[in-house]
Amino acid sequence: METLPLEVVIEITIHVAATSDQPMDDLCNLRATCRLLHCACSHCAVGRRVALLRCWEDMEWYQPDRYYSLLHLLVGVGNPEASMLRGILDFFGGAGGLPSHPSLDELSRAATGGLNVAAYLYAVMLYRNVGGTADDDIAKMYVRRVEGEEGTVASGSIGPMKLGNFGCRECRGDAVYLVWRITWCKAGDALPPAPVHGEFPCAGGGCGFPNGWGQAMLFCSEDCRLRHEIAAFEQRLGIDI
Repeated sequence: METLPLEVVIEITIHVAATSDQPMDDLCNLRATCRLLHCACSHCAVGRRVALLRCWEDMEWYQPDRYYSLLHLLVGVGNPEASMLRGILDFFGGAGGLPSHPSLDELSRAATGGLNVAAYLYAVMLYRNVGGTADDDIAKMYVRRVEGEEGTVASGSIGPMKLGNFGCRECRGDAVYLVWRITWCKAGDALPPAPVHGEFPCAGGGCGFPNGWGQAMLFCSEDCRLRHEIAAFEQRLGIDI
C-alpha cells in the first residue's frame, strides 16, 4: 500500500467509506494500518462519502458524544447524509422541543447533495413555509426530481391528471421515520408554525385519484401534489390537521 500514490489510496478509502456497513469502524482500522492510510482517511473527500445512514442509529444510541462530534465534522466537510440528519434537528428540533429559529439550510444542502429523502423533506417543508413564488418553484423542482420528471413538467409535456406521487410515497415513509427517530417526537407533536397557502381552484378536479400503483395517486397540478404531500406527511407524523 505504501507504494501506491496518495490519490489512489484516497479513492480506495472513499470506496470503503461509501460501501461499508460499519464505515467508521472500518476507517478507524484502516487509519491504524500505516501513515499513508491515516492520511487518506483524514481527507475531506473521504468524509464527504461516509455512509452515515448505515451506522448513525447505533452510534447515536451507544456513543452519543462520539456521534455528535462526528456529525459536526461531516457536516463541515459537506457530507449530504450528515447534513440531512443535522437539518432534521435544525428544523424539527429534538427531545427538548421545537427550535427557537427553525432552519432549512442543512436540509437544502442535503437535497443539493443528491439525497432524494432530503429533497422530499426540504420541498414539502419549503412549500409549507409559503416563502413566495421562488421557494414554491424550488419545492416543485425537487419533487420533480424525486418523481423522475426533470425537464418534463416544467416544459408542459405532462398533461393534467398525469402527475404521480410514487417517488414521494417512498420518500415520505423514510422521512417520517427519520423525523420520529431523530427528534423522538410523539404523535400529535406540532411542526414549526407556518402560514397557509391561499385557496385556489383545482384545475382538474378529483385530485388524488389512484393510478393503480398501490396508494400512489394522480394530480392535476404540482401545487395539488405538494398540498397532498404536506397533509400526508403530517398525517403520518400523527398531527391532527
